[in-house]
Amino acid sequence: MSLRDDAILNRRVLVIDDNEAIHADFRKVLTPAPRVSQDLLDAEAALFGEPQATTGPRTEFELTTASQGREGYQMVAEAHAAGRPFAMAFVDMRMPPGWDGLQTIEAIWRDFPDIEMVICTAFSDYSWEETIARLGHTDRLLIVKKPFDHVEILQVACALTHKWNLQQQSRNLLDNLSELVRDRTAELEQARDALLANNEVLRAAKDAADAANRSKTMFLANVSHELRTPMTSIVGYAQELEDRVGDAGGSFDAEAITTIRRNAEHLMGLIHDLLDLTKLDSGKMVVEHAACDPRKLLAEVESLLRQKATGAGLTLRTSCSEAVPAQVRSDRLRLRQILVNLVGNAVKFTERGTVEVVMDHDAIAEQLIIDVRDTGIGMTAEQLTRVFQPFEQADVSTTRRFGGTGLGLAISLQLAQALGGDLVAESELGAGSCFRLTIHAPALRDVTPTCTAAQLTPTPELGARVLLVEDGRDNQRLIQHLLRRVGCSVEIAENGQQCLDRLRAPDTAFDLVLMDMQMPVMDGLTATRTLRRSGYKLPIVALTANALATDELACQEAGCDAFLSKPIDRALMYRVVAEQVERHRATQ
Repeated sequence: MSLRDDAILNRRVLVIDDNEAIHADFRKVLTPAPRVSQDLLDAEAALFGEPQATTGPRTEFELTTASQGREGYQMVAEAHAAGRPFAMAFVDMRMPPGWDGLQTIEAIWRDFPDIEMVICTAFSDYSWEETIARLGHTDRLLIVKKPFDHVEILQVACALTHKWNLQQQSRNLLDNLSELVRDRTAELEQARDALLANNEVLRAAKDAADAANRSKTMFLANVSHELRTPMTSIVGYAQELEDRVGDAGGSFDAEAITTIRRNAEHLMGLIHDLLDLTKLDSGKMVVEHAACDPRKLLAEVESLLRQKATGAGLTLRTSCSEAVPAQVRSDRLRLRQILVNLVGNAVKFTERGTVEVVMDHDAIAEQLIIDVRDTGIGMTAEQLTRVFQPFEQADVSTTRRFGGTGLGLAISLQLAQALGGDLVAESELGAGSCFRLTIHAPALRDVTPTCTAAQLTPTPELGARVLLVEDGRDNQRLIQHLLRRVGCSVEIAENGQQCLDRLRAPDTAFDLVLMDMQMPVMDGLTATRTLRRSGYKLPIVALTANALATDELACQEAGCDAFLSKPIDRALMYRVVAEQVERHRATQ
């Protein structure tokens, strides 16, 4: 609203005076005839800075008069109720017999404090100090002495009505701003409440997802344990029968035994994949950083898969550049797992042609770089986007034709990332694929090559007394048979309590306890803790189908000296038993 818009501005003025002649004077000054005196126009121009004019429009006031203070108060109240308040009032000081000017102003300001006031008086009825004491310090009060000057009255009326309008505009602006602030604050509070509610929903969803993930992890761990236990007997007895058949190849029995062993090992591979996926998803996959011979590792993978490639009519070639060091620091087991998966996949999805593995090393980036190329079926660009997703293969027909769960590449990718690298693929449908593996593998020098379990042969004639604590009858017979083959005498306890009773019996002497972990009556962890608290120093080797890193740690914390997982790696079991027995005897 513009302050020069007279159609909008409030120019309502109230005169409260008991003298009708005074009323007439105010009308002459504030509501003059169309042609006014030059003095009044000059006064208005001096006040507002407008050009002088001898004729033309000027400020018009809407004037109302009252003869007594109470009457004036009533007019102010009625105008306010009608929504047409007065901007200012001229109030006489002496108005007998009713309220005087101060009483009138006190009454009006008590209920309508915005109105501007001018005291008009010919006498000093009250001192300025008395007036301020009654009305308070305010910028809404002026005093004009009678007889008043017309120009002065016009200036006062113009200034105070202008001031009143400015104050109302400011108040309206502040009220609007306050309303906007309230509205915006309400919106922000609603948004905050909605955000808090969404956070609660997300938190509940996260808790549910975490609980589901924990349940999945526990389920897979339990399934893995339940599968590993019977697979120990299946794989173990198949290997024993295969050893007995020996070179009598070609017979149906030999082929049947080999088939049982091969499919059992394939099933174990699937169990390992599920367990690895569980470890990776839960962040419990542990990678080592030890000396590793990449050339020897590549030769192992080639040796392992050459027969499969040859049987499929393929050529398997491997090569190492001269830049590949003799020793690097990495996790040999996990690197071998990735390579076996990549080369195995290449052989599986290649019907004719070549599978080639090329190894190189970037000394500056400290990376081992391995390309696995094939001339197989290849993939489309869309299939490439899904190939590293768990349980995904190129399409359903690929699964039916070649088998598999679609876990291998997903696990390999996460293992590569855990080893500080990556796994990427390029492919063309019908023209083959290339998978590039990179891992962080700084070169090591003057490091003695480590010996792996695969390089060890069974230790003959251990001659140890072993207490086997195992509740499964099939596994009892198998493990007892395997240990007796290397000269061990074996006694059996079917649970942890029987183990404690047997060790506490008089004239009992064992070199080692081979302890299953999950058993009825008393489990292996409880039995091991009890033995250690009782002061038993003999070696205790955990033998369990629980193969998570947390399971191994729990066994160590309970007091186990070593950890073996089911199904049994015979060579590894012989080596661990030999090491523990030798250590125990050396301390006797």
